[in-house]
Amino acid sequence: MAVTTDGWRCNISDDSMSATIFVTAPAQGETITVEDIAHFLRTNGVMTGLVYSEIEKLINEKIYLKDIVVATGKKMIESQSGYYEFMFSSGEIKHPAIRSDGSVDYQSMSVIQSVSPGDVLAVYHPAVPGSSGLDVRNREIRCKAAKELPAIKGTGFEVSFDGNTYTATMEGRVEYDNFKMHIRDLYELRKDLDLVIGRIDFRGDVVVHGNVRSGTFIRATKSVTVDGAVEGATIIAEGDIVLKKGMQGGGKARLVSGANIYANFIEFTEVKAKGNVEANIILNSVISAGKSVVVKGKRGAIIGGKNYSVGAMSAACIGNKAELKTVAASGISEDYDKRRHLLNQKAQSARDSMARLKSEIEQIRDVRLTSDPLDVKEAKISQLTRRMKRDERLLEHVEKELTEIEETMNVGISAAVMVEDTVFPGVTVRIDDKEMKVSNYMQHVKFYRPEGSSDIEVRTL
Repeated sequence: MAVTTDGWRCNISDDSMSATIFVTAPAQGETITVEDIAHFLRTNGVMTGLVYSEIEKLINEKIYLKDIVVATGKKMIESQSGYYEFMFSSGEIKHPAIRSDGSVDYQSMSVIQSVSPGDVLAVYHPAVPGSSGLDVRNREIRCKAAKELPAIKGTGFEVSFDGNTYTATMEGRVEYDNFKMHIRDLYELRKDLDLVIGRIDFRGDVVVHGNVRSGTFIRATKSVTVDGAVEGATIIAEGDIVLKKGMQGGGKARLVSGANIYANFIEFTEVKAKGNVEANIILNSVISAGKSVVVKGKRGAIIGGKNYSVGAMSAACIGNKAELKTVAASGISEDYDKRRHLLNQKAQSARDSMARLKSEIEQIRDVRLTSDPLDVKEAKISQLTRRMKRDERLLEHVEKELTEIEETMNVGISAAVMVEDTVFPGVTVRIDDKEMKVSNYMQHVKFYRPEGSSDIEVRTL
């Protein structure tokens, strides 16, 4: 007997991804079947996606006069195009950070990031195809095709076998643009380094073509060259530092070099170099050079401050007519001998400890001397081996420092302060641990300590 469908309703959602049915109770003697409902849905445009479990539940539980979801479409799965995940930052930080007190941290606006060999630069995630959908009206919902990106070309990196991982093969700064990537070991700033940029921290050479303003910071694993003037900044380099227009530090500046420092002038600055410090004038600064301090030119002068070099110090003039207190020191102090003696003791102690540990390990391994189980022996040997490695690291560190001290002491043999023109009253000359205060004008002189002498002597150049 045909089922009366008067009062039945079918509703298809606006996106055609689902359909509901509203069923009235059948007349007495009539029954509703799955086919009855399926036929009613088809006549109302629902061609696919029937949820037969819900239809059977409706019939079995006699769920009448209520909208029941009885058809759902197949959702489309969007394709995912390929993309690169970059592991480096270009340093283009557009907005400064705000500190907790509400002030602006301009230093955070731009940090030049460098990479090292082995660093992963980029990872490519290949495209993932999607799948088309189907609504309850049996209409296909097509997904867009997944697109792959081209491979990155450039220098300073290598690509994995699968073509997806890009790894640095050298130190430097990463430059990337439109699928082209290069690692450069030179960073050039073609404008002033100010508080907006704030900081450069780079593995390689740094060149600033403009000025370096107060409060900024430069660190490089190679050299730093500044074409413009330098104010109260901090510059640290493992290589040379070259300041073509000099430095007006204002008492807030610092230069640290693992090699040499060259500047037109140095004023009110703390300076430390493992090699030489050379300038046309040094004024009211604190200078420490592992080799020599050389102030060149007819007007080359060291005026004020504390100036120290392990080797020779030379200048046209030291001090001034105002008798400004100026310290010119050269040579090595007794502290070097004390430190060398202490390091030699540490080195010998480490060698003795390593010899004892080696002997203990050999005894444990000798089956004639111990009957300990194998696992106990291995545990003891492991512990002793760790102690040996610790002593080896200590010895390596101590021997490196001893070598540096020996090199420094060899440089100190040539300790002297040489003045081509005038030494003014108010100057204190130190050679090694000895000191001489200059009370009268002196010209064309050399301050030195002859071998075996306990006093500073002066002779005419």
